[in-house]
Amino acid sequence: MTLVSSKHFLIFKGFFPFFSVTCVFRVVTSTQNVNLLLATLHFKVKLHFQIIKEFFKTGFLMLASVVIAQTFTTHLLFEPAVSVGAPDGNKFLFANENKLVQNSWPSPVVKLLGKHSLAIKVGDEHKKFRRIFTTFFNPDGLQTFVPRIEAITLDHMAKHWEGKDTIRGLATLKEFTFAVAADLFASVKDNDPRFRTLHNATEDFLGGILQIPIDLPGAAYHKGRLGRDTLYTIVETIIAERKQELEQGTATSRKDLLSVLLTTRDEEGVIMSDDAVKDNMNLMLFAGHDTSSTTMSMVLKYLYLNPECLTEVIQEQREIAKDKDGAPLDWNDTRKMKYTWQAVQETLRLQPPVTATFRVALQDFQYGGYTIPKGWKAFWSNERSHCDPKYFPNPEKFNPSRFEGSGPPPYVFVPFGGGPHMCLGNEFARTEMMVFLHHIVLNFEWKMVDPDEPISVDPMPLFKRGLELQIRKKQNL
Repeated sequence: MTLVSSKHFLIFKGFFPFFSVTCVFRVVTSTQNVNLLLATLHFKVKLHFQIIKEFFKTGFLMLASVVIAQTFTTHLLFEPAVSVGAPDGNKFLFANENKLVQNSWPSPVVKLLGKHSLAIKVGDEHKKFRRIFTTFFNPDGLQTFVPRIEAITLDHMAKHWEGKDTIRGLATLKEFTFAVAADLFASVKDNDPRFRTLHNATEDFLGGILQIPIDLPGAAYHKGRLGRDTLYTIVETIIAERKQELEQGTATSRKDLLSVLLTTRDEEGVIMSDDAVKDNMNLMLFAGHDTSSTTMSMVLKYLYLNPECLTEVIQEQREIAKDKDGAPLDWNDTRKMKYTWQAVQETLRLQPPVTATFRVALQDFQYGGYTIPKGWKAFWSNERSHCDPKYFPNPEKFNPSRFEGSGPPPYVFVPFGGGPHMCLGNEFARTEMMVFLHHIVLNFEWKMVDPDEPISVDPMPLFKRGLELQIRKKQNL
């Protein structure tokens, strides 16, 4: 049967500013004959009240006594789409990429990201680009950057934590993660006059993603497009400077991500074009800092609310510091932080920074007994399996020990996605967070001013008031 033509379904319609929902659901009932019910709901809010987050998380909605199942159709940014359940849907989409489905984003997102962006590339072109990026993001490449990450961490704490009684946690963490991204990706330090403009433009760029595609003053999409244009202008000058440095021998091919992109040849011996470098530097500047800052803000929240877990993290970090005897951290040290990483994993389970991504059907295909039409978008959501008590008993409880040993089954815990488009920077993010948490938990105590501060999702989960923290410098380790 086609997904949209069964009489045993409840049709639910709703409208978000960017999320038009026309959902077809299997109705759970004790009777054989099911009347068609039409419920039209006009939402006056976006994800700020986390309605769609709960939609993704549970995989169904409750309307009165009617239970609505996981597979449903919708319109995302005015394009027809189908949501699949988890973890089976995750496995299906990841395993069938470039066969039945292909990575896809709504066209307004593509216009912002640029046609050369790694996030947009598919098939052989994606493989070719990804191989180039892997020379920077693989463990061998990242090991050399741990000292730089630690130096940025210590400098950040001195500037933004020491001597302070309160901080805006989210803004402070964004400052840190962007400092890491700007330095490791383009060797732009936080005292560079371009740093602040780059940071602000990146935030505007991100704010335009997944918004109504209205390119007029005052619209978020328009602001995002202007932010992207500003990034292009600055990155162009940085590219020109770097090319000159490479020619003069004052910069190496491994100086940062930009050098890697400008000097690494693909299997055909071709170097990435300047336009491709610009698109991908823009992508990495926002993807390389915003997801990490969001996650770290949530880690600080969950550790504060679960002091027994924080105590265990501190003990682990004290043991590592004791073994180092004042020496800088290295890659192996970050891999020893087992429980700390489990705490981050549990945070990613409860509050993943990215809850869903898209694929497009390359042909009509069958899934779960339904026909998915060619050209439709298919999207998966990690909220489904992350909060399923079948895999995570008492799923609302923060419990890092869930990730001891082999952890959950395949395709259940997928904060970084999966398949050919699995997040390229997961090891980069892990390294950055481990170094940061090592120094923060050993040097500072923090208290949430409002432990019940609400979280909005647009498009990432963010504290509505910025996570105000009271902080105190520890006197002794």
